[in-house]
Amino acid sequence: MEPLALLAQTEPFDQLAPAILDQAASRADIAYFSQGSTILEAGAVPDALFVVVRGTVQGLINGQERARFGSGDLFDVESLLRHRSTYQLLAREDSVCVTLPRSCFIELLGASAEFADFCLEDIAERATNERTASRQDLADFMIATIGDAYIHPPLTVDATTSIHDAAVAMREHRATSLLVERNGAIGICSGTDLRDAVVIARRSPDDPVGDIASYELVSLEADDFLFNALLTMTRHSISRVVIRRDQQIAGVLEQVDLLSFLSSHTHLIAVQIERAATLEELATASRALVDVIEALHGKGVKLHYIGQLVSELNKKLFAKLFALLAPAELLANSCLIVMGSEGREEQILKTDQDNALILRDGYTHPDLSRITQAFTEALVSFGYPRCPGNIMVSNPFWTRSVSAFRDEIFDWIQRPGEDSFMHFAIFVDAMPVAGNAGLLDELRQYVFQQLQSNKPFFARFARATVSFETPLGFFANFVVEKGAHREELDLKKGGIFPLTHGIRSLALEHRIEATNTLERIELLRSRGVLEAQFAVELAEALTVLSTLRLKSGLQKARSNEAQNNYINPANLNKLERELLRDSFKIVNEFKKFISFHFKLNLIT
Repeated sequence: MEPLALLAQTEPFDQLAPAILDQAASRADIAYFSQGSTILEAGAVPDALFVVVRGTVQGLINGQERARFGSGDLFDVESLLRHRSTYQLLAREDSVCVTLPRSCFIELLGASAEFADFCLEDIAERATNERTASRQDLADFMIATIGDAYIHPPLTVDATTSIHDAAVAMREHRATSLLVERNGAIGICSGTDLRDAVVIARRSPDDPVGDIASYELVSLEADDFLFNALLTMTRHSISRVVIRRDQQIAGVLEQVDLLSFLSSHTHLIAVQIERAATLEELATASRALVDVIEALHGKGVKLHYIGQLVSELNKKLFAKLFALLAPAELLANSCLIVMGSEGREEQILKTDQDNALILRDGYTHPDLSRITQAFTEALVSFGYPRCPGNIMVSNPFWTRSVSAFRDEIFDWIQRPGEDSFMHFAIFVDAMPVAGNAGLLDELRQYVFQQLQSNKPFFARFARATVSFETPLGFFANFVVEKGAHREELDLKKGGIFPLTHGIRSLALEHRIEATNTLERIELLRSRGVLEAQFAVELAEALTVLSTLRLKSGLQKARSNEAQNNYINPANLNKLERELLRDSFKIVNEFKKFISFHFKLNLIT
């Protein structure tokens, strides 16, 4: 069959004027590809457009099928425009294609608006499909549990078993590790441990295996996230973790099996962060965060879990960035912390930076200013905006020694100034992300020591809980704003801040060190500070408000709008409006509770 007849039956060539189609067909050719043959390698410069006449062609990325082209399909328009093949193109079966030189294809784009529209629309549709598939892969992994991966059955021996017999048992069971029981305690021993004991330490093969086992087990529950297993192995630099189910040891998860499970999740952010060797590679990992959040939210994952997962990713991102910029000496003598909503594990989308650096007393570094400035600038380039209040490591006020921070904490509590309560509120939600966490622990203990000696502080600190009006009218109608945010209301001022700050005030009063608001609510309930039902209602109200803010934030991210805390209640569905109304009612009840508890009416 001639190229002209084939092209004339294929969209979008059937839209071309006869003269243009004739000219294109005269430059076309017919190509035959046997099953399994490579048509084009990934990264190669394509010189022709292919139109499938018969058969099927696969487009692979890293060995995974990402596109499939059948009869009547064109490939690969995007690669022709980029001068680089996105896919490795393979014939899935014996295939016949019409080939059109790239120069002819470019001429057709200029000669026919219909032809150009078809090709560009094809690119846009495929990009959308690939982003969706990528987000789906991420979501599937992020909510996979350890039980979804292969767990090696436990191989347990007594501590008196000889090293030789332990090695034999491992070989017979094809195990790479075994559990060792000694006086009720469980240890673990790998094949490498056995080998090193005999070959390097020159132990006798008859020595008891219990003497070389490690009894500081790192374990996780079978229903925990597989993502957490990856983080745990990375954090502890280990190759396996013990898995428990119903308080019993279920087996061992090996790193090789975890990585095997991940082999198809090539965009996994945690892996990208770990492997990043440059700021550019780290920025690539950071940009994928919104896709993860959108995928998890779309699959109905609870907001609390999304917050935990995103917080872990952010911690790893910040720690990796600091490690790329700072020498090991600085890392060992400092503690990088995140504060505010990030410290509470409640910052899901990228918002203003709130970070600080605590230095060991007596330690200085000549390049400290340059390093902290570079850290702030890098985060800005990653999409984390500067803090309007300059609460960042690049500000010397937030990069200081333990003693200097201790002096500041004393002033915040004992001699509060204009910004003292705000700075203190941000700081007490701090979480360490890199360096010596003991430096933050030392300051946290100092905070509680100072609070014990200043009971009146709590009421003055808690007063901010009632500083903003709840946007709910007398008849339970929403009170919206005018001006720049016409018909909108502020979720943070109207509900999220009163809940988080009031709970923070109660937590400090009762010496609760947890920083997450939901955890604080649960601990306050367990101590009898909050009634059980009220605690449930507070948690639900915070979740509703935060979920609506996330939904709005994702919509803004998709349209490249600046993030803020405003929503238009008219854009919500009926159920969402009712939930929002009920949540604001709970906020009002909580404000009354805080006012009564701290006797705010007595403060002048």
